[in-house]
Amino acid sequence: MRVALISLLVLATLVLGGWIALSQSRYGRAMSLLVRMGKVGGPLGRHVGAWQTTTVDRVMLSFTARHGARVARLYRPERVRTRPVLLSGGVHALGIDEPRLIAFAETLATSGTPVITPAFPDLKEYLVTPRLTDDIEDAALAMLAAPEVPPHRDGRIGLLGISFAGGLSVIAAGRPSLRNRVAFVFSVGGHARLPGVMATLCAGRQSDGSIHKPHEYGAVILLTNMAEDVVPGAQVAPLRQAVHQFLHASHVDMFDKAQAAIDFQKARDLEAGLPPEARSFMHMVNERDALGLGARLLPFLDRWGQEAALSPVMSPAPSAPVFVMHAQGDDVIPDSEATALGDYLRSQGTPVRVHVTSLMSHAEVARAPTPAELVALVRMWAELPW
Repeated sequence: MRVALISLLVLATLVLGGWIALSQSRYGRAMSLLVRMGKVGGPLGRHVGAWQTTTVDRVMLSFTARHGARVARLYRPERVRTRPVLLSGGVHALGIDEPRLIAFAETLATSGTPVITPAFPDLKEYLVTPRLTDDIEDAALAMLAAPEVPPHRDGRIGLLGISFAGGLSVIAAGRPSLRNRVAFVFSVGGHARLPGVMATLCAGRQSDGSIHKPHEYGAVILLTNMAEDVVPGAQVAPLRQAVHQFLHASHVDMFDKAQAAIDFQKARDLEAGLPPEARSFMHMVNERDALGLGARLLPFLDRWGQEAALSPVMSPAPSAPVFVMHAQGDDVIPDSEATALGDYLRSQGTPVRVHVTSLMSHAEVARAPTPAELVALVRMWAELPW
């Protein structure tokens, strides 16, 4: 009886010791982060979600980039456990004040990672331009030199880009100024070749030849960027204003249906006041006619987005490892872009890992992960060179 009791105590100690060791490891930190991001509930979820967490404060920083004065928000953990990460969000009028971006940055910083979210004027205007790649490069260099940002012992930073900023972060990391200053790039829902993505958004044709209706959001973003090519100059600003109102309403619709209805009506009111050329485009926006809008934009595609600074597969590849995560069946940026990006980077000798998952919807978590999905994500996240 005594031997059995001692054996049971030894086993319990080993199990407890293994659990404690896991909680203090990089895999434990990754598991804690992903449990909080995936909103895994229950007593176990709350327990694991508390592993290696710390308090966070926020600091606004300013710096000068080649295209003008810029600001960034630093999420600074009380206990720093990793290198700093520059987090660039997607196209959105709220910029660094977008609630989902704030929540992601706060969650990441709570795990001990200093997070910097730079504000880029073009993203707030729903514009995808070569200036964005310059801004990411300049922001990374500025944050590496900022005394407020806790430095890493090797003097390198991580780049994490969401949606179109994912592909642009890969390009920035391959530039000479950052080539030896970036430890890794993480692209979430990013692209490989921008013109190809735009063609898919216009026609809905996937890389395998199949047709899938694209999300109207992508075509509307494309209209914003191509307005100067499709309507007379005097109509560009009012058309963009109406499109921005529609995009604002689309965001509000995620959490306040009643207010969204009011905001969508404002977009229709703006449509009514536009000249005929702009009004015809805005009508398709308000009707969510993605394929009709795409057909109108398709003939003008060769006028926009052709610069190498907008497509990773047209730019020098980074030497730092690249981690690519993409939503399966993504209707904004096709998941075939993840494969294309991975293939290109491998051909250039860049270490790369590609993970396509049904857990995501474009560039955000769509549901709580299954145990198998959580294990796969924990491994990928923990093995980043933090």
